[in-house]
Amino acid sequence: MIRYVFLLLSFSAISSVEAQNGDPGLTFHTDFEAASLGEISKLNGNHWQMALTGESDSDDRNRQVSWYYFRVEGAKDRPLRLTLSDLVGEYNYRKGSHAITSETRPMISYDQKHWTHLPDSAVSWDEQKVQLTFTLLPDRDTIWIAHQPPYTTENLLSLLKRYEYHPAVKKMELGKTVEQRSMPLLSITDHSVNIADKKVVWIMARQHSWESGTSWLMEGLVHHLLESEQGTELLKKMHFQLFPMGDPDGVARGGVRFNTHGHDLNRNWDLVKPVEMPEIHLQKKAIREWLEENHPIDLFITLHNTERADYIQGPDLPVGHGLWEEMVGQTSFESTEGVREMPLSTTPGKPGRMTVNQALWAEMNIPAYLMELKVEAVDKIDGRRGVEDWLELGRGLLEAIDKSLR
Repeated sequence: MIRYVFLLLSFSAISSVEAQNGDPGLTFHTDFEAASLGEISKLNGNHWQMALTGESDSDDRNRQVSWYYFRVEGAKDRPLRLTLSDLVGEYNYRKGSHAITSETRPMISYDQKHWTHLPDSAVSWDEQKVQLTFTLLPDRDTIWIAHQPPYTTENLLSLLKRYEYHPAVKKMELGKTVEQRSMPLLSITDHSVNIADKKVVWIMARQHSWESGTSWLMEGLVHHLLESEQGTELLKKMHFQLFPMGDPDGVARGGVRFNTHGHDLNRNWDLVKPVEMPEIHLQKKAIREWLEENHPIDLFITLHNTERADYIQGPDLPVGHGLWEEMVGQTSFESTEGVREMPLSTTPGKPGRMTVNQALWAEMNIPAYLMELKVEAVDKIDGRRGVEDWLELGRGLLEAIDKSLR
């Protein structure tokens, strides 16, 4: 028998699930920020099936299953076999897609700080059922399991507190999300140098809440800007405007890619509803006001995670091609295709389907680029990206931006 106990915290609905039938004391939990897990059923022995919840949009379409994060208690020395199910969804109104694949690997941690991918030998894939099964023998009672290394709103608050009094950093609150969380904008530069003498770069992370790699990249970028000699020199000639977390509500509840009202925050940039999508409204307003003050935007990058491929998509401009070349040449970014052609919309003929880079280029002539970074294996690092790899990508991105804008 499995007993469910549901609690309500300020950030999400959470649950504690106790496994019985021969396994007293073994429990699965989602009673913490960013956690997500659906119904659990015991198949036999130490084998458990874990249905993932996913999320659908406001039209009850485009279900995405790209995130799981839970804690197991009483796990020490118990051989566990866990199967993730209910993975199939829909992407851009095309049914059958799934973000958890035969090549994605769960990550484990004993302290929520140090995360490790499970080895290939511990994972199997059922193509017919579209299920991923993994085995583990924890050597401690408590273990956390996630799709990617989690980066929560608490992580962001710690980052902001660390640099609260740094002279190069100015933090602005643009407004509030649907659930009344802060929408910050960071202005990072050497403020003693006139902005007219600098290149201006805007970078956005975490439009989709499951894409935690982009937050780690952003943190690595901020660290390098503020704690290295190279960063100090960059800030004399560059002005950075950073949206560090585009969907804090989704991050807090363990969401996937839709805000509280079911709107994809990297769609709808051509049809913004301020009440239902204040996140997009506030960001787009900040960009317009910047331009209205006669400030330039030399480059705009929105950072994303995807399953299988690193790529850059955007307008056919020298800065975009330079960015692609430098990322390929200097970082773990893997791509052979150059800058991908950017369509006018993700769903032609349907309003509300333009991404941020599509809308900024079409409406404001901003050189805006989508940068996708994969969670499957990367040949350049002979494995999948962990926290240190994401942080290093932040440093590498800065170098690529610098060289592409010369």
